[in-house]
Amino acid sequence: MHPSPTSIEPEGLFDGLRPRAILSGAVLDNLATIATSIVLFGLFAGEGALSEDPEVANAAWTALSTNPLFLFCSVVLGLSCTVLGAFVGAWRAGVLHVRHGGWIAVASAAIGTLFLLLPGEASGAAPPLWYDVVGWALLIPAGVLGGALAAALQARNSA
Repeated sequence: MHPSPTSIEPEGLFDGLRPRAILSGAVLDNLATIATSIVLFGLFAGEGALSEDPEVANAAWTALSTNPLFLFCSVVLGLSCTVLGAFVGAWRAGVLHVRHGGWIAVASAAIGTLFLLLPGEASGAAPPLWYDVVGWALLIPAGVLGGALAAALQARNSA
């Protein structure tokens, strides 16, 4: 009988992970998403979205939440921020880059969900289902991509 090969990855789900690297990548992702969302909002929203009249502001928000170009740009920017956060966090971890990238995406989603749970006044219409489905479906792949890019860059720099 041949002995079983040695595993190149840790066996446990959390083995080898660096929590600080995951948290820093997730925080960067969320901060970058907020910053780019403000810029995107400024590019697409009219003056009505900042109106003190609730009816005017709600109408402007409803228009944004049904604008396919705004929604597409929002998904692309959000996922790009996840790639960035995963890249930086995985680079900082220095090991198991792809695994770190995936966990950074999960942690980032958890932090983002906490923001959604904060009390506040909902305004405008909810975005269409495709927006949420695409965002959630591509979240972990975006994190894994960021981790893979960090691994590739680190391998290139160490060669």
